This record gives sequence, C-alpha cells and structure tokens, in this order.
Amino acid sequence: MKKIFTLIAPLFLSALLFAHPEEPTPSANSEVMWHTITVVDYKPGAENEAKVLIQKFETASEAAGASLPVIYWFESGKYDIVVTWMLSDGPADLQGKWSPDGDIWWNALIAQEGSEEAALKLQTQYNELVASSITRVARKAK
Repeated sequence: MKKIFTLIAPLFLSALLFAHPEEPTPSANSEVMWHTITVVDYKPGAENEAKVLIQKFETASEAAGASLPVIYWFESGKYDIVVTWMLSDGPADLQGKWSPDGDIWWNALIAQEGSEEAALKLQTQYNELVASSITRVARKAK
C-alpha cells in the first residue's frame, strides 16, 4: 500500500529507507555520521512543478517534527538537485521499508492532503517529473 518515491523518497523517503540490495550494508560506527545522497534529473520543464511538490513534502515534515534534508539545486551538469539526508540511527535506518520518521512523515502527509489517496497521488505526480535519480549511502567523520 505504501510505496517509496524515486526521489523524495529519494528526497523524503528513500533517503530514509533502504540501501541498494546489490551493495553491502555499511556497519555502524560511532566515529561517523551516515547520510544518503540523492541526485535527481527532472524531465525537461518539470523543475518548477517539482519545487512546488517538494514544498508540500517539506511542510508535512515540519508538521510531523521530522528532520528535513539538505537540498542543493544545481546550476550546471546533468542533475537538477542533490538531496542529503542524515540517517539518525546510522545504517540501521536503511533496514526495512519504513523508518519511524518515515511513518510519522507519511501520516503527516496524509493529514495535510486529506486522504491516503491524495498523498499517493502527490507521490505519483512527483515521480512522473523524475527522468532519473541515483541514491547512495555516505559517511562523514564527526
């Protein structure tokens, strides 16, 4: 029933949710901070509509008290946006389909949009704007 985005879910969900199955799961290490990093290439002419939808996702995050990703919009190159999301529980956030923050965010999005069907429609609208995206797990020394 619930499905993750290809961006915000790279943006707001896949960043929270799972690692690539072909890659080894990183081990926990208290010396580093873990992040997901997603780059997205939108279809031509879709960037402004994506920004409107991203704002709706951010509003749901704020209402849920969930952390927001760090977002950079590119001015050059193939990709339009890079999203970094801190994994508060490190690699453990990548196990399973939904993190606790993901469930809280999803419920806030449903409340904001009025129904689960409307929230799913928003996801679908966003996904249709994405030409391609890549998500990777990264670590940074504390």
